[in-house]
This record gives sequence, C-alpha cells and structure tokens, in this order.
Amino acid sequence: MKKLFFPLVLVVSGCAVQPQHYDLSTSGAFPPIQTKQNITNLEVGAFKYEPHVSISQNTISHLGCLPCQADGSTAGLVFTSPISEIVQSEVTNALNEVIIPSTNPECKLGATIHMAAWDVMDGDSIVDITYTLTKQDQIKFIKRVRGHHDSGLFETHKIERFLAKASRKSAELLVTNNEFLRELQNNCTKT
Repeated sequence: MKKLFFPLVLVVSGCAVQPQHYDLSTSGAFPPIQTKQNITNLEVGAFKYEPHVSISQNTISHLGCLPCQADGSTAGLVFTSPISEIVQSEVTNALNEVIIPSTNPECKLGATIHMAAWDVMDGDSIVDITYTLTKQDQIKFIKRVRGHHDSGLFETHKIERFLAKASRKSAELLVTNNEFLRELQNNCTKT
C-alpha cells in the first residue's frame, strides 16, 4: 500500500510532473479579433508576471477544485517558458492582426499579468492583465482586462497553446475599448 501511496502523492502534488512545453509560434487557427479599426504607431513592449506569492514565474493557477483557492494561490501546470513570455507571445500574435507595422512607433503597450489560470471544473482559461500605454516613458492609459475563454462542453485544450484563447480575448477587449482607442488617437498619431 505504501508503494502505491507515495508515487500517487508525488503526482498529485506536482513533484513528479515534467514542465510542459509551450508553442510560442504564431501558428494556430483562431477566430480573428473582432474590430473594425486598425491600429498604427504602436509597439508591444515588455510583459511581466506578478502572480500570487505561492505561484512561480513558470506556473499557472488552478481554480474551481476543492483544495483550490479563489485568489489564484493554488499552483497548477508548470511550463518550460515563463508565463510572461507565453502571454506576451499570445497577445502579440493577436494584436498583429490589427496593428499596422510602422518604423519608430510613437507609443508602447506593456502589461502586468496578475493571473493566468485554468478552471479545473469547467475547463475555462483565464488571464487577468493590466495594460499600460506609454509615450516617451509617460503613462497615457491604464486598463485592467480579464480575458476569459469559456470552454464548450466537449472542447479540449492543447497544452502547447493553453493560454491562447484567453489571451486573444483579452487583446480583443482592449482594442475594442473606446477609451483606449481615443488615447491612441490623441497620443500616438504622428502629426
């Protein structure tokens, strides 16, 4: 009995689980961002991950299970890449659909990721991000956006693109926000 119990404890605690590889490429078949306006003079800057203190830089949170905490302090899947790089890659992939590349962009979009999570009860993925629009190191706009992908009843997630849909939703909510678009127009257009 002890021989069976010890490996089970290791697997449940996550000690015996290898970190998962995350595909940071731009490949993937996702629905396009639903916006009618293209964005110019914007560069995607650095993202940082500031999760609950019990979560490492390469770990997402688990929500919805009996031992899981609602504040995102329950450690979930561990990835080989930092979560900041994963979410930045997914958001950049989404924004590349609406940003028109320009030389010497006027503004930069950075972000702080507060939580990247998976709800184990219903399979939903969630990212909680505060976006910061800056021009010459001056903050022009701050918006906290929670990207939530509501998984269908029989929808499956590929581990290697686990946060893609929630990150895309977050990016879509940002670029369809009228305040954000107004600040872009007022601060980031070249005269």
